[in-house]
Amino acid sequence: MAVEFCSRLLDDLPDALIVSDLKGNIQLWNRRAEILFKISKVDALGQNLDIVIPEYLRNAHWAGFHRAISEDNTRFHGASVRTKALLGDGTFALLDMAFSLTHDEYGHLVGVSAIARPSMSAI
Repeated sequence: MAVEFCSRLLDDLPDALIVSDLKGNIQLWNRRAEILFKISKVDALGQNLDIVIPEYLRNAHWAGFHRAISEDNTRFHGASVRTKALLGDGTFALLDMAFSLTHDEYGHLVGVSAIARPSMSAI
């Protein structure tokens, strides 16, 4: 598949897709992430995940993030969890998010992926 097609495919997903490197810097931010988090792709790429994590949740987030990396395993095994997110306009949203680890073609851990959508309880 052509790179342009793959890029469009990711942007057309019905859920927000965020991929960070192992340091928590955003490497992929699709169109739905722009809409859901109210942050443009240009403003998100390269930024630390703290731009969407409320300050009072950061310690817990980073503890889980680093534990998942060190164990090469996520606590929820892809199941979604309800969490609060910080939006680009300074407000908060209740989201359902699922996390997975991203490996390269050699099986080496290279990042963390998240899929997000508005929480059904928030609708």
